[in-house]
Amino acid sequence: MRWLKSLVIVLAALIVVALGLLGYGFVKRTSDPEWRLFAQPPAAKPKPAAPAAPKPAAAKPEAKPWGEINLGLAAGCRVSSMRPEGDRLYLTIGPDGACARIVIIDTVAGRVLGTIRTGP
Repeated sequence: MRWLKSLVIVLAALIVVALGLLGYGFVKRTSDPEWRLFAQPPAAKPKPAAPAAPKPAAAKPEAKPWGEINLGLAAGCRVSSMRPEGDRLYLTIGPDGACARIVIIDTVAGRVLGTIRTGP
């Protein structure tokens, strides 16, 4: 019976230590989100001897001439604004009402990716 009491006391102490470490970790993470309890020191990064030549953009496909894209705008509708972002072109079609929408175009392939209608 004595060993059972000792076992319960040891396990209770381990639970208290674990809860203490958990609380300590929460407090440290609030001040430094990258903090780890058992973190290894960061290894020193070797510096390159000379600046490397720029790598060719093999992963990025080349844009080929793609001619015309017919957006099929109704009479009275016009392109209000254009905004390029990466390989996409965002066209805002206006005026408000039945014409109001945003057309997204892939500038590499030259195709309409989708249309976002802002009206009912």
